[in-house]
Amino acid sequence: MAQYERQYETTIVIDSFLKGDEIKDFVTKLQNFIKNNGGRVDSLEEWGKKRLAYEINRKQYANYIYILFTGPSTLPELLEREYRLEESVIRYLTVIADPRALAERSAAKAPPKPVTAAETKSADAPVTTEVTPPETTPEAVETSDAPEGEVEKEEATVS
Repeated sequence: MAQYERQYETTIVIDSFLKGDEIKDFVTKLQNFIKNNGGRVDSLEEWGKKRLAYEINRKQYANYIYILFTGPSTLPELLEREYRLEESVIRYLTVIADPRALAERSAAKAPPKPVTAAETKSADAPVTTEVTPPETTPEAVETSDAPEGEVEKEEATVS
């Protein structure tokens, strides 16, 4: 079976009692693991310490790490095996990255496009607005004049 590269997202929830150096060592270990198994880390975000929605193993807080990586189809399985072997990992989730969601995230993070002089309107230019009359379409409307159960056709205005 041929292996092909795909983009994946993984979110890891790790113990909040780890110190900053231990977290950095863990992240470095994950990056090296991904690289050593034929993958490439595209993005890494440390979301920091957050309160959990419910207690997990008597813990109320945890550190969150998000990694976007590209690699062969066998890499997520190997990576999740590493998570299970690591004591500090409380929960993890690895999914195939959705290109549309990634495009929306990058668009939201992108700085606003600068406005050029050609795009700005001159204050001297007259502003015109076009008013169009509402369209009328025949639509079935029940009226109170009609006997019960009968429907009359009337012109309804769509705005």
